[in-house]
Amino acid sequence: MAKNILIIDDEELIIKALKKLLETESFNVFIAKNGQDALIMIEEELFDLIIADIRMPGMNGVETIQSIYTNLKNRSLKNIPVIFITGYADLTIEQKAKNSLKPVAYIYKPFNISELVSKVKGVLS
Repeated sequence: MAKNILIIDDEELIIKALKKLLETESFNVFIAKNGQDALIMIEEELFDLIIADIRMPGMNGVETIQSIYTNLKNRSLKNIPVIFITGYADLTIEQKAKNSLKPVAYIYKPFNISELVSKVKGVLS
C-alpha cells in the first residue's frame, strides 16, 4: 500500500517539484499551502510523513506542526514523522524545532533531491 505524505509549503515551485518527485517514487502526495489548510487535512486523512517548510505566511512550519501534534494527541493518535525544509538558517527556530518536535530531518534549501528521497524512504521503510 502506498504511503501518504503531506507537503506543507507556500512556494509553488517547491510544491510541484516535490509532488512530481515523490509521486514518481509511488507515494501518495497531498498539498497544503499553509498551516490552516494542513490542520484541516489532518482531520480528513491519515499521513505517514509530513514535509513542512519552516517559513510560511500566517503560522510558520514549527507552529503548524505543534498544532498538528496537539490535534493528534487530542484524538489519541501518535505523532507523524516530520522533515523540515527551510531556505534560511535561523538557529533559534531550528533549535526550538529540534528540541520540541524531534523532526527526523532538517534540510536546507536548495536541497539535494537524492538526499531528500533517501530520507523519505528511510523514514517510511
